[in-house]
Amino acid sequence: MAWRLFEEKDHAAMYQKYRLPSANEVHKVIFNYLKKKKGKPFTLAVDIGCGSGQSTRGLASYFDKVVGIDVSEAQIEEAKKVDGPDNVSYRLGLAENLEFEDGSVDLVTSGTAVHWFKMEKFMKEAERVLKPKGCVALYGYNIPTLLGYDNCPEDPDQIVEEKKPVLFNPSFDKSKD
Repeated sequence: MAWRLFEEKDHAAMYQKYRLPSANEVHKVIFNYLKKKKGKPFTLAVDIGCGSGQSTRGLASYFDKVVGIDVSEAQIEEAKKVDGPDNVSYRLGLAENLEFEDGSVDLVTSGTAVHWFKMEKFMKEAERVLKPKGCVALYGYNIPTLLGYDNCPEDPDQIVEEKKPVLFNPSFDKSKD
């Protein structure tokens, strides 16, 4: 049986208050990879396991629309409480059952939540909703991963290795961005 730790209202409120946002550099790496592989326009990004929306809001400047999805109603309610960009919305849902049309999503991402997913089902669902040359980006505090689709011949592990000095620089100052 899977544990569902982040669903209680008090826990969701603490998560919103104390969880670190995704570094802007992570979003830049993801966006630059997508820009190189797919090209514009970038209409829709879907952030799975969005929790209280920190990573979701960080994608707003790159896409026309960003949808954060989480299994926890309490987390979604916390995300909705935060004053954020108008192009960001949140809804309940499962990683393995995305309610989007086939080929309609530019980017499927998950920051620090993928370990909760049934990976085989999630990846099939992500592949179904992605546009041609769309991208799946899975990342956490220690190891970011980019997965390209279609005509994306680069090795995602090589990209991660090249970007580690930027992503894990202890002197990184977010205020410079």
